[in-house]
Amino acid sequence: MLGELAELSLMVAKDLAVRVRETEDPDQAVALAAAFQKMSRVVRLTLALDAKLERDAARAAREAEKAAVEAEAARPRPIRQDPEPPRPAPHPVEIRKDRVRGLLNRLIWNESEGEQEDYEVLLEDLDARLDEAAAHPGFEAMPIETIARRIAADMGLSGDFTLSLCEAPPSASASRPQPTDSG
Repeated sequence: MLGELAELSLMVAKDLAVRVRETEDPDQAVALAAAFQKMSRVVRLTLALDAKLERDAARAAREAEKAAVEAEAARPRPIRQDPEPPRPAPHPVEIRKDRVRGLLNRLIWNESEGEQEDYEVLLEDLDARLDEAAAHPGFEAMPIETIARRIAADMGLSGDFTLSLCEAPPSASASRPQPTDSG
């Protein structure tokens, strides 16, 4: 409402200013000038009141927020009776999959050339391939580097990676697929 009042008062003040300039009667000019002065004062007071109300509202909001923070800080904390149950250790297959994911992450980022959407698609592809590899009965015994190299080749990823933890490097025979008897 204050905004509307200020707008209307400004329109009346502008109209009075035009009339003061156009009038030739000195008495009417004085009366119009006095009316203009009153209207311009109304506009100034309305705008000042509006600004004051905004400042008061902002101050009240800050004080309410401060009071809420102080109340939260002063609130007594209950003593926990039951400690959180320990989290189960991750399954060795999941640990192995995470290690392979870690080895191939940089290669996947390079392959996606920094495009987030392409990177996420390649990560989903890697997860699907890891799930498929984990279903193989020898997955847990197979060296991580071997798994990573096979998946990287299958995905067409290029580049080098280095095993960061102390795991024995794969033997030459372990990195090649073993022939199976089919008949």
